Amino acid sequence: VKITHDWPGYGGPDGQRADRSQVPLVDDLSQARLVWVSEHDDLGYGKTTSGGGHAYGADFWKPSGMASPILSAGTAMIGYFDAKDPVLADDVVLGLDAATGKTRWKQVFAGKGMNRGAGKHVLYGPTPVANAGKVYHLGSAGRVYCLEIATGKVVWESEIPSVRQALEAEAAKAVQAGANKGQLTGKSGVGSLRMISPLAIADGVVLAQVANSVHGIDGATGKYLWGQPAATAIPVAARVKDAEFALLAGAGNFRLVRPKTGEVLWTVTTGANYHEPLVADGLAFVAAARTKSAGRNAALAAYALNEQGAELVWKNEEFPLNGEAWLAYRDGVLVAGGSSEDKDAQRYVMTFQAKDGVLLHNFRDPTLDRGRMHVWGDRIVVIGDHHHESLGAPCTYQSLSPGWKDLKKTGKPLTPRFTSNLRGVCGYEIMMRDAFADGFQFTRAIDIQKKKGVILCWDLRAGAPAR
Repeated sequence: VKITHDWPGYGGPDGQRADRSQVPLVDDLSQARLVWVSEHDDLGYGKTTSGGGHAYGADFWKPSGMASPILSAGTAMIGYFDAKDPVLADDVVLGLDAATGKTRWKQVFAGKGMNRGAGKHVLYGPTPVANAGKVYHLGSAGRVYCLEIATGKVVWESEIPSVRQALEAEAAKAVQAGANKGQLTGKSGVGSLRMISPLAIADGVVLAQVANSVHGIDGATGKYLWGQPAATAIPVAARVKDAEFALLAGAGNFRLVRPKTGEVLWTVTTGANYHEPLVADGLAFVAAARTKSAGRNAALAAYALNEQGAELVWKNEEFPLNGEAWLAYRDGVLVAGGSSEDKDAQRYVMTFQAKDGVLLHNFRDPTLDRGRMHVWGDRIVVIGDHHHESLGAPCTYQSLSPGWKDLKKTGKPLTPRFTSNLRGVCGYEIMMRDAFADGFQFTRAIDIQKKKGVILCWDLRAGAPAR
C-alpha cells in the first residue's frame, strides 16, 4: 500500500468529493481486496439504534461519535469520545498508518469530553479536518484540539465559549437530577447542542458548525474569533481569485464571509438548501428547493463568486430531487446524484458541463441503490443506504463505467462493512463518508465478535490481487 494523495476532510480535497489520483479501478467492486483491519479497536460506533433497541447489544453504549475517517500525510485519522460515566467522557484523536493500519499515535484528552450518546438521532460526531501538517478536531464538550499529524503532539487546545458554557450547564443539571446510563446514552445523551457537521478550514481559520451556528477559530493559535447564527449546512472554503473565504449556507441562503473577522460580504437567497454548496473554479453549485407547490423538486444552479456578490451563471429547473442532492466535481464536470420524485422513485446520476450546465448524461436505474456517490479513481462510485446499517441492511458501493457519458453499472457491488465478523456502522442525519486515495478506500465497521469499532482499508485498484 502506497498512499501519496490526501483526503483531508469530510468532502475530500477542496470539498469536491473527488480524489486526485484517478487510478483505474476494478470493474467488479465485489472483487476488491481487504488489505487491513486496524489494530486499534475502541473508536466508537456512530448510530447504534434505529427505531429503538440496540442492534449491536446494549453494551455498545460507551465509545461513540459518527465521525468519518480522513487521510493526510499517509495517516488515517478519526476523532470520538470514550464515555467514563453517564456524563463525563474522554475525547480521543487517533492516527493510523495508512499503509498498515497500525496505530501511529493516540491522544486521549482525559475527562475533557461528555457522554453524548449513541442513538438514532446522534448528538455528536464531527469529522476532523487536516491542513498544513496539522489536524483539527472538535471535542464532545465544545473544546477544539490541534495536533501535529506526524507525531500526534498537541499544538494547542481551545474552546468555543458559548458551547462550553451551555454544555457544562446541561451536564450539571444531569448530575443534579441523578443521571443514569439509560437516560444519557439512548436517544438524547448529555447536552442538546448538536455537533455533527464536519470541520472545515479557510484562510487558516477552523470553521465549526454547532447546532444552527458556525464559529471561527484561528488555526495557528486556537484563539476564538467569531460566531454567526443561522448556518445549517456544512461550512466550506471558497477561493475567489487569490483570496480564500468561507461560504456559509442555511435558512434558504448562502453568504460569503471573511474567515479572519467573520465579516459578511454578501448574502444570496436561494430557497431551502438541501446541502452545502460545492465550490470549484470560482463557481458555487447549489441545489435548492423551488416552491412548495413544486414539492421537493429543486433547481440546480451555478453562481460565479466575487467579493461584491454572486452572479447566476446557469440554472437547471428540471433537476429531480427527493429531499437530497449529492454533488461532486472533477475536471470541469459536475456530477449530481439522488432520487427522482416520481412514483417510480428512480435513482439517478447526472453529469453536467460545469461552466454552462450542459447535460452530458442522465443515467437512471430503479435498481441503483440511493444514488449518492463519490468520484473515485477513474469512475463514479454510487453509494447505497448508509443510514440504516445498524439494522443489518448492508450499504452497497456500485461502480459505473469510466468517463462522464454513456454510464452503466459495471460488475457487482461491494459491501465493505459486511464480511465475516464485520458489520456496518453508520450515521443518520449526516452520512458517514469514506476516505479514498490512490485506489484505496478507508471505512468504518464493527467487529461483532470483539464488539469493537474498527477502520478497514480496501484495495479497489484494477489489477490488484483479488480477495
